[in-house]
Amino acid sequence: MGLRWFAIGGKQEKTFEFRCECCGELHRGSPSFAYEKPFAYFTVPENEVEARVEINSDLCSIDDEAFYIRAILEIPIEGVEEPFTWGVWVSQSEDSFDRYSATYDDDQSGDGSFGWLTVAMPGYDLSAPEEDFEQIPCDVSWSVPGQRPVVVPHETDHPIYHDFINGISWDRAIELARRMMHPDG
Repeated sequence: MGLRWFAIGGKQEKTFEFRCECCGELHRGSPSFAYEKPFAYFTVPENEVEARVEINSDLCSIDDEAFYIRAILEIPIEGVEEPFTWGVWVSQSEDSFDRYSATYDDDQSGDGSFGWLTVAMPGYDLSAPEEDFEQIPCDVSWSVPGQRPVVVPHETDHPIYHDFINGISWDRAIELARRMMHPDG
């Protein structure tokens, strides 16, 4: 395990890499994991999904009552250039969802919305198995076409906010990556 230094235009940067204790492989680059569907999608019975859910890779509507957009949550890794990136879904009001959808192909820089981030990521999910997932209030900064919006959590005592503001250690990044790559390991 180690960080590798390399120079770009005279500036030294670190590349994140680690040898996984579970699979023995060397993983290079900052970890990035994404969820293909919002967690609420899985509460809809499978035989009802087609009738109740509209979803693509960036937008989801359930029963025309619950609305989600796909975004990224970046957690800085101390001493590493690239962050640990989570591809997440954030709930939106119907108005925000409609505005985002209507301007999806436009430059949305400088625009954004309020949303709720469902916390179900390994290492951050503090809810008990029988409880609903936690919801963290956040702002969503929209972007240019081809780039997903960025999640900015509101101040809270939740570990996601702490890590978003302060960053995580190299060892914590490895721990989170292992939990995602090897959930039973």
